[in-house]
Amino acid sequence: MRVVTDLDSALDALLHFSGRRSRGHVAIETMRALLDHLGNPERTYSLVHVAGTSGKTSTAYLIRALLESAGFRTGLTVSPHVVAVNERVQIGGLPLAEEKFVAYVREFLPLAESLGRELTYFELGVGLALWVFAREKVQYGVVEVGIGGTRDATNALQHPDKLCVVSAVGLDHTDLLGDSVDAIATHKAGIVGEGNTVVVVDQDEVVLDVVRDRAREVGGRVVVATPPEGARYQERNLALARCAVTELGRRSGFEVPVIDAEAYTPPGRYEQFVIDGRRVILDGAHNPQKMGGLVESLRADGLGPVAVLGTLLQAPDTKLPATLSVLAPMVSHLVVPEYLLGDGDKVKQSYPAELVVEQARALGIDAEPVRSVAEALEVLLQRPERVLVVTGSLYLASLVRPLLLAR
Repeated sequence: MRVVTDLDSALDALLHFSGRRSRGHVAIETMRALLDHLGNPERTYSLVHVAGTSGKTSTAYLIRALLESAGFRTGLTVSPHVVAVNERVQIGGLPLAEEKFVAYVREFLPLAESLGRELTYFELGVGLALWVFAREKVQYGVVEVGIGGTRDATNALQHPDKLCVVSAVGLDHTDLLGDSVDAIATHKAGIVGEGNTVVVVDQDEVVLDVVRDRAREVGGRVVVATPPEGARYQERNLALARCAVTELGRRSGFEVPVIDAEAYTPPGRYEQFVIDGRRVILDGAHNPQKMGGLVESLRADGLGPVAVLGTLLQAPDTKLPATLSVLAPMVSHLVVPEYLLGDGDKVKQSYPAELVVEQARALGIDAEPVRSVAEALEVLLQRPERVLVVTGSLYLASLVRPLLLAR
């Protein structure tokens, strides 16, 4: 067991708890075994389970904010983290303080080890959060799906009173979830269990039909959240969150408060900084649908063309050109770095910069490769444009954000 003294060593211990994921490892079965081993902490509070391709993290933050504003104590777990690993375990509207998070990790890891089973980093993080929620006596636990829904470890959370929430669904993780919207929607709708109510944002009828079919199969109920006409994607997320909390209020007899949604923006989601009198926007858009949301927001704010620091994680071949093509009309210049996070078999790696530049230039984007993220930011900040954007991955956002704060 690794020594845990701070957030960095806690992250290291969680990452290296298990080796490479074994063939035949079943996430839901493993998570159920862990929760049983921990005494089923998830049964001590109400659950809100959030899935979707785009907007699920922002929606989860807004649901949490609405519940906190209504007077409830909440837990929230999301992934990936952008600032630090304690973002994955949030209590009362904030990530756990470092000292408390470290103390909980020290106590939790021997419990997890005593299960005697392989646990992935994601399963450990979710299990830790659900266990801490019980220790911190939350009333609502808001849980974001990792990938998909049906086979995701979080789908071990099954209870008739669980509230399911489905945000916008589009093409992403096609190597794991399928290459059509209805196939991906089937995975997202898979979080709906027996007797559950699911709140889904109004969108393509293909998605709504899949959600309705799933609810019908399990004796559930569907509520469609209808955003205002012409709503931007942040407003759509808020409409979905309000509809979800309205359903909770209907059950428990409380009114849904009014909040300033911009005050609850997650790190790396259209997050804005001012550096040397210029606006720098940090957004983790990493697929065509999310990039469309970013472009929509830039246009609605009257911004563009903008200089961009950006690249994507390596993924199926079609994702890179499709995402770049959505961004292209807004870009005056693209700075492309390379990066690698993690080690061994737990690595997140960007595309080679030259490949991204080649595909960007084929779309008419003026682009240049650089060696590192730090160098790319320096190049970006030397550009003449008044608005600068960093985008393409939440992992990239996690690398750039501290550099921006240091400025």
